Parts: sequence; structure tokens; C-alpha cells
Amino acid sequence: MDTVQDVVIIGAGSAGLSAYKEAKKFTDKVVVIDKGPLGTTCARTGCMPSKIFIQAANYYHQRHYFESMGIIGQEHVKVNVAKVMQHVRELRDFFTEGVIKSTKAIGDRLINGEASFVDPNTVEVNGERIKSKAFIIATGSRSKIPKPWLAFEDDILVSENFFEQDDFPNKIGVIGAGSIGLELGQSLAYLGKDVNMFHARDMIGGLSDPKVNQTAITIFKKDLNLYLNEQVELNHHHDGLQITGKNNTPVQKVVAAIGRSPNIEHLNLDLLGVSCDERGIPKYDKTTMNIENSSIFIAGDTNADKALLHEAADEGRIAGYNATHNTQCFRRRTPIRMLFTEPNIAVVGQSFRELDGKDFVIGEVDYSNQGRARVMMKNEGILRIYGNKKTGHLLGAEMVSPSGEHIAHLLAWAIDKNLTVFDVLQMPFYHPTVEEGMRTALRDLEKQIEKKSSDFDLALCDSEAMDSLT
Repeated sequence: MDTVQDVVIIGAGSAGLSAYKEAKKFTDKVVVIDKGPLGTTCARTGCMPSKIFIQAANYYHQRHYFESMGIIGQEHVKVNVAKVMQHVRELRDFFTEGVIKSTKAIGDRLINGEASFVDPNTVEVNGERIKSKAFIIATGSRSKIPKPWLAFEDDILVSENFFEQDDFPNKIGVIGAGSIGLELGQSLAYLGKDVNMFHARDMIGGLSDPKVNQTAITIFKKDLNLYLNEQVELNHHHDGLQITGKNNTPVQKVVAAIGRSPNIEHLNLDLLGVSCDERGIPKYDKTTMNIENSSIFIAGDTNADKALLHEAADEGRIAGYNATHNTQCFRRRTPIRMLFTEPNIAVVGQSFRELDGKDFVIGEVDYSNQGRARVMMKNEGILRIYGNKKTGHLLGAEMVSPSGEHIAHLLAWAIDKNLTVFDVLQMPFYHPTVEEGMRTALRDLEKQIEKKSSDFDLALCDSEAMDSLT
């Protein structure tokens, strides 16, 4: 291996692999260093196994609607959690193997080992020093476990070991009502477990709109015991643990879902001469991924910003390009994040918190009486769309909504293309669909815009143009 490179990428996760593909377009002198195991966090312990688990739990939960639809025998539907988990692992391994295969295709440009900086221009791995013109830090993250909780490690479940379980006890505590906590907690409840969930704040699922948040809380409290504004501690209790907060709650296992810690402790970042924030993350430019005053870039979960696969891939590509060129600023895509709970939670574009204090208006739909949602027996939730009061340009949305994963994408695309509420209402809406609920919210928003448009959703066209189509 050449000990002088153009780009050294530390980490072979989603960000690192994207960085490699981009940098490789412009130079062959690129190496990727990863200590293993190969396979991205998403494939091994995150996005994919969690969605497989959620899907199985949702199917089992549907039995509660059988009788009202005339389907008899719901009392005979049983779940074998061991087989559910076997299915999760088998499909998880299928996805992971695909990632591992593409990673190994890097060949001798992939170094198995743990890298650390010797100086701003050199890393050491496996006793060998490699100099480079540029470095990309993409070492990912891991589940956060507070040090005092390590004493109860055998009874704590996190993303890294959750999917290795063959079964779960009947009484489970979940600490944290963010993405991971809500998704896994609701699924455990759907599988018949007694779930007690504790959250340090009053907003759940990454929401900031008070009305959407309250709707979400009401929905999730139907299936699990949800306690908000709770700062909790763990203690031993008989054959399990006790979650100590405002009350003492005995549980048999705890799912710790309180965030993720970046994998940076082994990198010797103090040798780089760069300034860091209070979390120890080097300060960087989000449009270039460049760490200030250096030839080092940071991408993916490592920067502790948006732990989302599509964001990590974009950041990797930006870092890979800039590591091989004069640094360029890139416009980031419209933000979109979602939870695969039932109903889905999603935040698109600018959140309510980001818009608070600005001159914007809100269009809203309540899904309790929306036609398609009632047909699916998923008629609960709310969608709130934010728009510019003067022009009607769409700014963002928050929702807890049936088929929210699709609604969120449509709105993200519209925002990314700088469309107005009038533009989107000119689009076709099929009947009956959940998207019609989005149209209801858009019509509500349209009424509040100062710049008015035609109330008629069909655009006019001249007779000659029509004749050419007939």
C-alpha cells in the first residue's frame, strides 16, 4: 500500500462509502480504513432490521380490526416472537450481505484496522503511517449508554443487541421517545408486551408543533404507558430493574433510546489543532463538510447532526468531491425525517420551531374522518402544512398521519421545487386516497394566503392547445 494518498476515508459506513465513490471519480489514490464489522449501521442495526420488526408487529396488531370487518377467528392468531426475530435477522443479513459485498469490492484500497491521527497530515493504522492531502472522518456512531447504567448492561437493550434477542420479557421499560424509542416501543406493545416509556421532554418523536405533538401523545398512549418530562435513573429490582423517576416502575428489561454517541474517541482529534463544540465534535461547514482551517472533512453520524442515511450519503458525496477539488458549497436537499410508527410521524422542510416568530400560516387536516383513512381503519392523526403568508410558498410540515411516509415525500418534493400551495393544488388527486387529506390541508392553507388564486383547481388552456390533443 502506497503510504502517500490523495484522500484517506476513515469509516466504511453510508457516508464513507458514498465519499469513496465520489472521490474515486477523480483520483485512484483513495483508501478506506474501517475496523469492522463491515456493513452499514442502517443495514446491520438500524433502518432495515427495525423496519422488518415493525412490519411483523403491525401485521399481528391488525387482528384487533378483524371482527369489525367480518373476519372471524382473531382469538386464534398467535405470535411466536422467536420466529419473528429469526425472520428479522435473516432478512437483515440479506441486506447487510449486499453492503458487505459492495464494500469488499474496493479491494486492496480497503484497510481493516483502527486509524488515529498522528498529525493533521498523517494517520496511523496497524502500525503503518499514511500521509494524505485530505482526510474524511466518517466513523459513525453508537447507542448512548450513561456510565452509571453500565452496571445493568445485561438487562439493557440498544440497537446493537436488540435484534439479537430471541424473545422479550412481558414488562419492558423504554427510556427515550425519539425515533428509536417510539418505533421499538410501539412494536413491542403491538406484540403484547407491557411497555412503560419515559421521556425527558414534553415533545416526542422529534416534533415541535404543539398540536401535532399532542395528537401523537394521545395516539401512542392507547398502546403504551407514556410518561413525559421524566428524568429517570436505573436500579436493581428483584429479577430485573427499577426505573426511578416521579414513581418507581419495576421492569424486566430496558430499551435505552436516549441518542447516539459519535465514534471519535480513538482518532486523537486534539492533535489536529481544530476547535470543537461542547460535545467534542470539530466545528465544520454544513455546506462543504470541511472542518475549519484544515484539509479534513467530516460526514455522517460522526458529526452528530442528522443521523439519517440519506443525509449521511449526501454528506459523504460532498466531502468526497471537496476532498479532491477546491472546496465548493453545496445546497442541501429539503430536510425530511420520519418515524415508521403507526401512524407515521414526519417532519418536512422547516419545522414549527424553526418558523416560530416568522410570518407564516398553517393549513390543517384531521384524519379522524378522512375517507381513505376510515376505509383502512387508520383514521387518526393530523397534518399541519406551513406556508408563506404573502406568497403561498410551501415552507414545511409536521404530521402524525396514516401513510405519512408518502405524504412527507410529496411535500418535500414540492418544497424542494419551491412550489406554492396554488401550484400543488393544480396537481391531480385521485379518489379515494390518503393524499386527498393533504389536499384538504392545502385548501385550508390556500384560504389564508394574501396573494389569491383561482378557487378552481383546473388550469385554463387555450382552444388551439386543446385541439392539438384531440
